[in-house]
Amino acid sequence: MAWGLTLFSLPWWALAVILIVLAVVVIKFVKKIFVNTGLGLVALLVINFFGSPYGIKIPINLVTVVVSALLGLAGVGALIILTLLGIRV
Repeated sequence: MAWGLTLFSLPWWALAVILIVLAVVVIKFVKKIFVNTGLGLVALLVINFFGSPYGIKIPINLVTVVVSALLGLAGVGALIILTLLGIRV
């Protein structure tokens, strides 16, 4: 007789604990993505507003918005570096 432990042989409270832990992990991950996206888009707007006198003007188009949304502050930093190097996005 095998005494192996399977998912369906766990008691109901163990399954509940596993589902709660999984839900918390997923919510933290999704929250981190939304915060990163929000910060990237806000940073893109702030850089355009305050960077104009210094010659930093990042055009707001589909590519820059997607880069800012997906990569967050790192994406905005990359767009600033590309702008300073004279590469148009």
